[in-house]
Amino acid sequence: MSSQAPLLYERVARLVESQISNGALRANERIPSVRAMSRTAKVSVSTVVQAYVHLENIGLIEARPQSGFYVRAPQLKRLPEPRPKPARAPRPASIANEMLDMCREALERSDFVPLNGAFTSPAMYPTQRLNNLMREVLRDHPLNAGQCILPPGHEELRRQIAKRMALAGAPADPAHVVITGGTMDAITLSLRVVCRPGDTVLVESPTYFGLLQAIEHLNLKVVEVPNCPVSGIDVEAVRAVARSTRLGAAVLMPNFNNPCGSLTPDDAKREIVEILTGCEVPIIEDDIYGDIHYGATRPSSMRAFDDSGLVISCGSVSKTIAFGYRIGWAVSPQFHAEIARAKFYSSVACPTLQQLVLARYYESGGYDRYLRRVRATLAGHSQHAIAAIAKFFPEGTRVAQPPGGVVLWVELPRNVDGAELFRTAAASRIGVAPGVVFSAKADYRNYIRLSCGLPWTPTLERAIEKLGRLVAGMARAV
Repeated sequence: MSSQAPLLYERVARLVESQISNGALRANERIPSVRAMSRTAKVSVSTVVQAYVHLENIGLIEARPQSGFYVRAPQLKRLPEPRPKPARAPRPASIANEMLDMCREALERSDFVPLNGAFTSPAMYPTQRLNNLMREVLRDHPLNAGQCILPPGHEELRRQIAKRMALAGAPADPAHVVITGGTMDAITLSLRVVCRPGDTVLVESPTYFGLLQAIEHLNLKVVEVPNCPVSGIDVEAVRAVARSTRLGAAVLMPNFNNPCGSLTPDDAKREIVEILTGCEVPIIEDDIYGDIHYGATRPSSMRAFDDSGLVISCGSVSKTIAFGYRIGWAVSPQFHAEIARAKFYSSVACPTLQQLVLARYYESGGYDRYLRRVRATLAGHSQHAIAAIAKFFPEGTRVAQPPGGVVLWVELPRNVDGAELFRTAAASRIGVAPGVVFSAKADYRNYIRLSCGLPWTPTLERAIEKLGRLVAGMARAV
């Protein structure tokens, strides 16, 4: 028997190897469990364990705690991280609107390969669970969906959100939570409360173009501080702006900035909060991606370092549970009453049925287990996309390695225009987001943002390969 054991485990190992080599099993994909392979190969569990240990030792698979064995991603060349833009003179600037409407229209195109979005696939949402809960709500309280829950919103939902804030190091009173129509609604309402027309708002560079548009529509100006994909928000730049510029507010995304994916360390968050609150500048924190971390621990909210009550933390379910529900929140011990009032006068209330369903969803448990699955899946998607960019894009390309979120920030060779690539890719029905829209000064000409929130498919790989060819052609043409 002992002489046959190596032959048995080698047969199992070769079976897995052949599936990897012919593409049946792909990088970051889970291979059959030990017991499933034992049944399939008609060998003992110990033989399968021996085969998997062998495959792990030669670098073909890897064990992930409490999850099983996965195909190890090939060690392709690692591209350097994109470079942050140096800080400019911290003078307030008007916002550049170039290409924003074109970007919005491209997001509506159903015939595009949607590498231009910053969202996860609807297939990842807990849709069946939500639908079951919706039927329960309608059965138990058939008239509730027709009723209006005025701001600050449904009490149980606010209580559940307040409980979850503790996971970010910032326990909250449910009375300080205001339900809004998504994160951007929470941010816009907060800006209306703390700013007056003509005020200057400190933002990161790069930052989400929808925020820049909202600031412009509120007749506010912006001043930018650099955000580095590796180290996050530039603390010294924040200090310099706070000393030289009268600020009405700051809107910051310290946890997985959109578009560069950076995570600002806790020490830097603490220092930024001290600097701005010391000048009595309210901080509006966009924490929409905080739950989508690839590591073991949820990053801290800026509210965890705030003793003044000047940090307003905003989030939503759009990236995790249901994009179309349009339910978000603003959490503030100081401004909650004014935000609730602003919500009432701007749009009266948020949809009732969605609030009731989400309250039951959080209360029923299972959300954290669901999130662990989502995070592992998104981490795999991100690595697939990064590997494809490294494989297909030309020399001079740089790509961020974000520790969370759903987007990748790509620096193209210096002579490649991201806006031109946006137009050329659109002609091939591929959506990308050009870098110029992520800055009030239209910086980042040779940058693009790509989605990594979608399931990895041959279609996505072909689209990135096509983009790589387009970039290479543009780089050679100049």
